[in-house]
Parts: sequence; C-alpha cells; structure tokens
Amino acid sequence: MADFDWKRLVAGIAPALGTVLGGPLIGAAVAELGAALLGNRDATEADIAAVLSTGRLGPEQVVAIKQAENALAIRMRELDIDVLKINQAAEDAYLRDVQDARARQVATRDPTPQVILAVLFLLWAGTFAAFYFGTLPADEFIRALIVRAYATVETGLTGAIAYFIGSSRGSKASGDAVRKIATKGAA
Repeated sequence: MADFDWKRLVAGIAPALGTVLGGPLIGAAVAELGAALLGNRDATEADIAAVLSTGRLGPEQVVAIKQAENALAIRMRELDIDVLKINQAAEDAYLRDVQDARARQVATRDPTPQVILAVLFLLWAGTFAAFYFGTLPADEFIRALIVRAYATVETGLTGAIAYFIGSSRGSKASGDAVRKIATKGAA
C-alpha cells in the first residue's frame, strides 16, 4: 500500500482539513490529526499514514478526523488565520516566481535556456535510442545507474519544457503574463 494517499482520504471525510493539508499550514493539520487519532500532537505524517492505511477505518476514526477538523477550525479562528487567503498567497508567490523567470527571458533574450533545453533533449533522445536499439549491461548495479541517469535527464527535460510552456497548474496565468510583458516591450 505504498501509494496510499491518506491526505485524500482525510479530505474526503473532512474537506476543510484536507484543504489545510494541501497548503503551508500542514503542520497545524497534522498536529490536530495526531491529537485526535493518536492522542499525540507531535505525531508525524508517517504516524498518521500508518494509522489510516490499515484498511479498516472505523467509526471512531471518522469521528476523530471530524473532531480534528473542528478543532483546527476553532484554532484558526482564535488565531485569526484565513486558510484560503494563505493558500492563495502561496499560489500567487509561485506564479510571480514563474512570471519573473519569463519576464527575464523576454527582457534579456538570453539563449542559455534554449541551449539547456536542446542539450537535455539530445541527451534524452540519445539515451532513449540506446534503450530501444541497444542492450543494457547484465550487471544490475550498472543497469540501475543507467536507468537513474535517464530518469535524471528526463526530469531535467520536463523542467526545461515547463519553463517555456508552463505547468498545467499555472500555464494560463503565466502565458498571459508573458504576453503582457512582450506587449509592453514592443510598445
């Protein structure tokens, strides 16, 4: 059960708690869940995952998760914390970072990102061709190193492509920002 997503389970039972688990206040949510499920506010995410991944979620656990959600809501109100505003601020910071990178690219016309993309693509294509047309060494350790190197190149290529195209998360907003910057530069 390595791919068990305990946060998704919690979000299904307690949506407000699930929202907090996906943002910068995850520590507060984990503390409330730890207190409710284990009686320990210092419980880790792994501790909570272990409790919830048993496959037997009883009514007591469901009630405990709802109680954790209520306790967290009360605590957030006491501290005058707006979770949605904090999550939106984190998203805005991410988008500003992406927009700054693209604005730099438009302003400087630096060829370095394109060169990096081309080199990564050639490395990826070459490694892919070697996998397809060649044979991997018999030694498991060497084979694992080669596969790891391929994965590293593929991850770099994905990041380089995301730099130019954008990620699914913020591609529209980033694209709009690039167009706005390009329009300002042309005017």
